[in-house]
Amino acid sequence: MRTQECEFSHFTIHPGHGRRYVPFAFLSTKPVLAFCRPKTFAMYMRKKNPRFYQWTKTYRRIHRKTTNDRVIRTRRAKVARIPRAIVGCELAQIQEVRASKAKKVDRSARAKAVRAE
Repeated sequence: MRTQECEFSHFTIHPGHGRRYVPFAFLSTKPVLAFCRPKTFAMYMRKKNPRFYQWTKTYRRIHRKTTNDRVIRTRRAKVARIPRAIVGCELAQIQEVRASKAKKVDRSARAKAVRAE
């Protein structure tokens, strides 16, 4: 079943429904425009902007009224880091080196302490 989209409101138009309009005064890229109901056809003919009517899909997409547009990220489980020994180096040695690196005072903290004085 092939559905079309309304030119004004972007609602779906099922087969056998809606109205088709062929503008003859100018050449358009779409020779046949489809409208879902007379209301949308009248709005189009009056050159109204669908962005300003709350019931159109264009307005709802711009103002983020639907939850379908939002991308929901799936949460991943946090990876548990397990310290392991490397070939040629024992786990105790690795932990000692890491502990000595952690003792170093970073420059930004030292600068903050100088400014506080």
